[in-house]
Amino acid sequence: MKRKWLGIVWLVSATFLYAQGTPPLVVGCIQDLQGSVSVTRNGKVLNKIDIGDRIENYDLIKTGNDGVLIIELDPATGMRGSLTVKPKTVFTVKTETIRGNPSTDGNVITGTVGAKVKKISGDPSLRVRSGGTVMGVRGTEFTIIISINNAVLVTCVEGRVQCTDEEGAVVEAFPGQVVSQKVGERLMAIPVALSSIQDFQTRWITEEIEAFKAQPVKALEQYAKAYSRYKKEFIAATDALLADSVVRQWKTEFSRGVLPSSRDPQVMKQKSQVVRLLMETRRVLFFFERIYYRLNEIESYLSSADLGKRLSTGDRVQTFLQQVRRDTADLERRTAEYRFITKLYALRNEGRDPVGFDATNDDFFDDPNSFFDN
Repeated sequence: MKRKWLGIVWLVSATFLYAQGTPPLVVGCIQDLQGSVSVTRNGKVLNKIDIGDRIENYDLIKTGNDGVLIIELDPATGMRGSLTVKPKTVFTVKTETIRGNPSTDGNVITGTVGAKVKKISGDPSLRVRSGGTVMGVRGTEFTIIISINNAVLVTCVEGRVQCTDEEGAVVEAFPGQVVSQKVGERLMAIPVALSSIQDFQTRWITEEIEAFKAQPVKALEQYAKAYSRYKKEFIAATDALLADSVVRQWKTEFSRGVLPSSRDPQVMKQKSQVVRLLMETRRVLFFFERIYYRLNEIESYLSSADLGKRLSTGDRVQTFLQQVRRDTADLERRTAEYRFITKLYALRNEGRDPVGFDATNDDFFDDPNSFFDN
């Protein structure tokens, strides 16, 4: 996204101050808002959101059981239309300029996101990722659903969506054909009449839930092991990131409305220091974030008998989930700080962050011994 810095009132050396009202990097604005929805920005959950408010780069959107948020895309994305974040979804989005063209990237951590978009002009791109699967589109109407088992379903009402897996295999979704991917399997094209897409989505989701409920403690056992491992790594990585002197300086500059030039040699040196910490945090977060958000969903599918069973750690299922709930506030705070620092880096890097969606693969869900692969 090409930035237009408006209202600059003072320029000294390589540093300038934001004037009041200087626009941030904007993806779009809230077109509609229903139920329980939160937006996390610059390390904090916004106290109040309303129709007409901006959605900025690196915002994290989280909807409750009754929550829906519709984002009207900004013209700077090169797209006209909207993204719909449906109930029980966690979603992030950003726009940047790549080789002179706007590129918008969304990441469905869990839940369901729909899109209805058309390009305005030029050669803009829109990609939505879940784990290792990337959905690329230039103008269409489609829905992406992530199940409790981390399976992916892509349905398309208009246009085409190119789905690419971690191995580089490509399958297209279009009216009359949906694309599904189970964990550990390749992308699969399934013929579905356009008139039957809603029914197919409902059946697919129901089957995924029933598959999970058939052996929920076995699935939870693997989540618990992965949670313990990645939690320690994530805390260590974010501790190092948050303690960094350059990061603290960037936060101070942000609070004062100061943004150094990306061409300043000192800034270039600072970026090389911070990028290593960001990459290490991203490596862990890629796995860990989906694990702990999925754990919040899992409890609703467990019976009272399941809650009383013991994991291999010796803890009862209920005890483990209670600990996860106690951890959530701190983990979400750390995740929000990571996205804020990534944003601060991008502001010093002509709008581009150093950590692309292709930074790593998801070996937890693709483990050949995983419940999700059976």
